[in-house]
Amino acid sequence: MSYLSLYRRRRPLTFADMTGQEHITRTLSNVLLSGRPSHAYLFCGPRGTGKTSAAKIFARAMNCADFPTDEPCGKCSSCENIAAGVSIDVIEMDAASNRGIEEIRELRERSRYASGESRFKIYIIDEAHMLTPEACNAFLKTLEEPPPAVVFVLATTDPSKLPSTIISRCQRFDFHLLTDKQIQFRLEQILEREKWEADEDALELIARLADGSLRDALGILEQCYAYGETKVTAEQVRAVTGATNAETVAALINAALQGDINAGLVVIQEVVYSGRDLNLFLRDLVNSLSRLLQDSSGSAGGPDTPGHETPAASGVNRRALLDAIELLHGASLELRGSYVPRYVMEVSFLRLVRVIHGTGASRPEKESPPQVFQLKQAAPPARPDSLAAAKDIISASASAEQGKEKASGSADSSAAEAGPGTAPDENISAAGPENRLAGLKKSWPGLLAEIKKKQRSTAAWLEPSSLLECRGNNVNLGYTEEYRLHQERVMENSHRLLTEKVLSEYAGEAITIKSMIIEEPGEKVPEDLAATVEAPAPETKAAVPKKEGQAPGISDGMEIFEGDVYD
Repeated sequence: MSYLSLYRRRRPLTFADMTGQEHITRTLSNVLLSGRPSHAYLFCGPRGTGKTSAAKIFARAMNCADFPTDEPCGKCSSCENIAAGVSIDVIEMDAASNRGIEEIRELRERSRYASGESRFKIYIIDEAHMLTPEACNAFLKTLEEPPPAVVFVLATTDPSKLPSTIISRCQRFDFHLLTDKQIQFRLEQILEREKWEADEDALELIARLADGSLRDALGILEQCYAYGETKVTAEQVRAVTGATNAETVAALINAALQGDINAGLVVIQEVVYSGRDLNLFLRDLVNSLSRLLQDSSGSAGGPDTPGHETPAASGVNRRALLDAIELLHGASLELRGSYVPRYVMEVSFLRLVRVIHGTGASRPEKESPPQVFQLKQAAPPARPDSLAAAKDIISASASAEQGKEKASGSADSSAAEAGPGTAPDENISAAGPENRLAGLKKSWPGLLAEIKKKQRSTAAWLEPSSLLECRGNNVNLGYTEEYRLHQERVMENSHRLLTEKVLSEYAGEAITIKSMIIEEPGEKVPEDLAATVEAPAPETKAAVPKKEGQAPGISDGMEIFEGDVYD
């Protein structure tokens, strides 16, 4: 006889032998005892949770010599033939490879014939969601009114892909993921039957890595036993699966909590070049931070993730931990499409440090919509009242001066001087460079949030930048030497064009960006992500001497209110 995999050798043969799913096994046992099974069942649930095993046990019990019974006897010829897979009345069909309308028509024709040696003729259709729409439509009438003594059992991992007309004709049972303790208990039973040995830490790690799937757990156990040792250990499990040990996870979390960038980058380099599974590593980091979050909230303990030590997190608030968990979740999504996973891990760690130590990466309690800035504006928000006051003063002064000039017979010259004072606002055009830079700095956090919604990686490269200058339609960004990688990446087409697009939308005109290295050793990136190198003070124009008795004009008003006139 050919070799059978562990999960096939140790497939449960009775409902009592199944792990978990008590809500399903109890219902099916009561149906069998009543002797009135339905004509169609739908078993839904994640992989490795017992859908096919339950269908086979159900089929054996319905055709058992002791029927009606809640469990198959396992001794009659019908039970033995079905267990061996040689019964002609229990047909297993893979809908993934037999998904067309022709296969369903053949099934419909075969179902009309009476069973050969058993009480019921049972069709087990696995991966039922792979059936084509045409096949489902052809199957509807047979599924609703099958021939006598014919039972259909459909198993699927994705019931949402099945038409509602199929689901409504079946009794639906939802299988749940197993807990780590349930999987570990089942592994201990199988080890005893197989006469294998394994450390308890190894079983805990296998149960955690299985993600609620008992079949995956059995596959990992069998693979670790084939590793060549007489006893399965936790180190063997990590070597086979690529999982990272608890000390490495704790070391990276502690480096982030202490703000030690060099130590964290060394840990990441070790994980990447040792061939560890980075997705598992990120998941372990999220688990550790989740326990820290629960500890900080005063809960009575978090989910049991054996083999991991919780780092000390004194002084870290819940908001920072929430942002850190969200950040790592986003990093796992970026990691899937990355050609250089090391860069994703390193950038994520730098952002993690910024979030934990409160350097502006944490989002506010209530996010406000991004503030709009304008590079060219007819009336900057801070100046309308001043300009109105200037007009009033100039107009009043001009009126008084006109009265004096009329009394002295010089009305024409006074009217000429009064004209500019009553000119409309369009004489005052766009704001100066310093005002445009101030508006951009005020709106920068909101713009970063908008860019992050469109592409998280672009926002990550922009975060350490400083706003240096805003002149005309050009915006200059500065990076310190330690962020040279960010400065280079942000000028790549994909990141540069997105940034320019968002800035142009808010400014109402085409904007271009440039980035450069700030050659100031020891300079730190400001905490508000929008701090800039101070722009040079605007040149002060020399006051124009005023003739004696001349009425004040716009230039006098601008001098009073520290304004300027642009063509």
